[in-house]
Amino acid sequence: MGLLSWIVTGAAAGAVARYFLPGRPGGFVAVLVLAVIGALIGGYISSYFDWGTLAVIHPRALGLALVGSLLMILVARKLRL
Repeated sequence: MGLLSWIVTGAAAGAVARYFLPGRPGGFVAVLVLAVIGALIGGYISSYFDWGTLAVIHPRALGLALVGSLLMILVARKLRL
């Protein structure tokens, strides 16, 4: 259940980022994919620090997944990918 929640968190962050930070046309799928990847990275970092695992989700783990997805989007925008 935790992996699914991290993916959903990343997709929601990507949709919000696309709404507030409009970019290239046709880039909605790319932003969603970047956000999901960032959320997975943030989620795995949180499981490394024992803030949440794939079985049990904690608010800190979801927060870190959200931060990871937003950072991934911002880095991609700065690098113009």
